[in-house]
Amino acid sequence: MNKKIRTTTIAALMLIVIAVGSLSVVLGQPTTETRATRIVESAQAAEEKVGDLIDLVASNATALLMIETAGLTDAFEANVTLFGEGQENVTNALACLEAEDYEGAIENATDAMTIFREVYRAINEILCDSDVKICPSVDPEELEDAIDRSLAKIEDLKALISEDADIYSNITEAEDLLLEAKNELLPDDIEAAKDNLREANALISDVCQYLKEVAQDLNPARIRDYCEELQYRYRFGERFGQAETEGFDVNGFLQGVGYQNEDDFMTRFQEMIQNAQDTEDIEDAVDDLEEIGRFAREFDGSFNQQMGQFRAQHGQNNSGAGSSQQGSGSGSQTSGGSGQMGSGSGH
Repeated sequence: MNKKIRTTTIAALMLIVIAVGSLSVVLGQPTTETRATRIVESAQAAEEKVGDLIDLVASNATALLMIETAGLTDAFEANVTLFGEGQENVTNALACLEAEDYEGAIENATDAMTIFREVYRAINEILCDSDVKICPSVDPEELEDAIDRSLAKIEDLKALISEDADIYSNITEAEDLLLEAKNELLPDDIEAAKDNLREANALISDVCQYLKEVAQDLNPARIRDYCEELQYRYRFGERFGQAETEGFDVNGFLQGVGYQNEDDFMTRFQEMIQNAQDTEDIEDAVDDLEEIGRFAREFDGSFNQQMGQFRAQHGQNNSGAGSSQQGSGSGSQTSGGSGQMGSGSGH
């Protein structure tokens, strides 16, 4: 299998897993409490380090004079005020953590981190524009973009690797390094952030190589298996029936998104599945899978949104959605091995 085929094969695998189920169903995620605690601790560390930078400038009469000469005193003071808002977010996050409101803790801590990064960058720009020579040699914004790209890649890899696989430890270790690197963007720890990013990317590279080796075994027969699993997970007929039982106008919704009725929709969906199942060419299969994945995700999102609005307007609970989700979850468990790479052969 040549390089191009292997590359498109991996793309197909990633697309399938993303299309057929929620990561929260397929993967065991860190507990909300653990995640909240980690983010709040990062926010506290950021608060301390940005505060140290502000104190350093505020205690330096020469720096303050140079800032005033450049006409940037108001800008500096505005950022000090904004920093205070971030401190309030940290205080609120700690209170939420104490009250076991972990979502609230995450939200407040995340808001605080956003403020601290903004203040840190703005103050460094003020210092540079004022010719105060304490500017970092590396652009923190460019480094953060690189970290964010690696974090996004981590999420893709989580969708493909079972937690039972030995290689999964690379993913968790790389994610921890990236989160630490993001925190190190704030103080004069840019070099440490670069080192952590470099180490995390090396771990990610190992995981990608593992996937390339596993993906070489993909063949048209397995693609057909994936399509059958995809068809099972998106049992639109059953979901339409449940929606109609609740009084939702399914045909009206379908007409609003470009279909004549339920039969027209189901026919087109089945045609896409059949086209992908019939192909014997890997690259053609990838194109078909991309179309199915895009179609299913967009339609599913639109349908869920409309059903949510309908239930809210009519005072109904989510029992119907729960039933549908349970059906999908059961499919994930019975054939999850075909969607994720495990600790054995990976397929």
